[in-house]
Amino acid sequence: MSAKKGAGGVPVQLLLEAEQHKVTVEMKNGEIYRGLLISSEETMNVSLIDVILTARDGRVSKLHAVYLRGSNIRFIVLPDVLRDAPLFNKVRKMKKTMEEKVGTGFGGGGSKRKRTV
Repeated sequence: MSAKKGAGGVPVQLLLEAEQHKVTVEMKNGEIYRGLLISSEETMNVSLIDVILTARDGRVSKLHAVYLRGSNIRFIVLPDVLRDAPLFNKVRKMKKTMEEKVGTGFGGGGSKRKRTV
């Protein structure tokens, strides 16, 4: 059961976009899970099927399904196909708007009057 589209921040929305794609999840304890992302939640809890588990010591196991708690996830590797996701266009627009509004943030945007010596 996945959360509503549009809920949560950009990382959560991107995770929702990744549903039905193969992902790799590294846990804080060093285990690595690779499988088909079936569902995700706003808490970044994820369900995978057809999973290959690589333990910290290198042992490999095949599992039918797993449910991983979001607070124990270190990072998730998403498929390259998501680079063209509409969500990234939205983020690029937001970034451009912020840069235009704020500037670069490294000064130079102060008063333009001439200094007299």
